[in-house]
Amino acid sequence: MKTREDVLSMINWEYTYTVEEIDAILKGTDHQKKKSFYIKLLKSFRWYDLKDVLTETELEEMLSPEVINNLHVTSLKEKYAYVRQVLYGKALPTTR
Repeated sequence: MKTREDVLSMINWEYTYTVEEIDAILKGTDHQKKKSFYIKLLKSFRWYDLKDVLTETELEEMLSPEVINNLHVTSLKEKYAYVRQVLYGKALPTTR
């Protein structure tokens, strides 16, 4: 089982942040800063690993329309839209 530190260090290769700085950003209130980390986490890890290392608040933020709609792989977008629907009863808003 991966720890929070394991997961954050695995996405850290692409960033100039330390694991501690990423952790502080995810625990903070700046949603714009969090978005790129959430996208990277969704693209890089299995859902079950993420749910084990992130808080309920972080999971709900990560499954926001703003984050999900920025996933470029359609299958991932559909997968996490479904997870959002099941967990929170919230479908993604439709766009035209």
